[in-house]
Amino acid sequence: MLVIRLRRTGKKGQPNYRIVVADSRKAVTSPYVEMIGNYDPRTKELVLNQEKAIDWMKKGAQPSNTVAKLMTREKMEHKSIVVKKYRKISKKELERIKAEEEVEKAREQAEKEAAKEAFDAQVEAEKEAADHVDPLMAAAEEAISEIKEEEAEKVAEKTETVEEKPAEEAVIEEVAEKEEEKTEEKAE
Repeated sequence: MLVIRLRRTGKKGQPNYRIVVADSRKAVTSPYVEMIGNYDPRTKELVLNQEKAIDWMKKGAQPSNTVAKLMTREKMEHKSIVVKKYRKISKKELERIKAEEEVEKAREQAEKEAAKEAFDAQVEAEKEAADHVDPLMAAAEEAISEIKEEEAEKVAEKTETVEEKPAEEAVIEEVAEKEEEKTEEKAE
């Protein structure tokens, strides 16, 4: 992108500027495309070839803020000539802006919390509605409870059969086991 800017020349303490068309990506001291005028800030003398300047602006060159001010002083008019006005913000205004930002943040935070609470309430309502309406879940829970009851009955039957063995049979089994152990020891 091309830019119309000032390039410093002159001795130390005696500045003099050339108004040049240059590539905006290059350094100020690098070679320029064309010189279209010069400016002496000590005498406020400005020599500017307005036809060349307007021709370059039609081609897309943008004047720097300082050059735009000099062009408006020379009563040049073009859509590319825009003077930016910089203004220092006072402490009071800065405090007011910060206070407004804090109020805005607090308001946004409150909105987020309210939206979250509303979402949570909606989710809870959907869960309650799902509990009452879902027949598949009810059938699954019923099947699970039936299986658990059957398992409990089987465990109860096993414990009852162990308890029902008469004491005599238990003694006879113990004696038979001891005899088998003795016969095994003799065989060895």
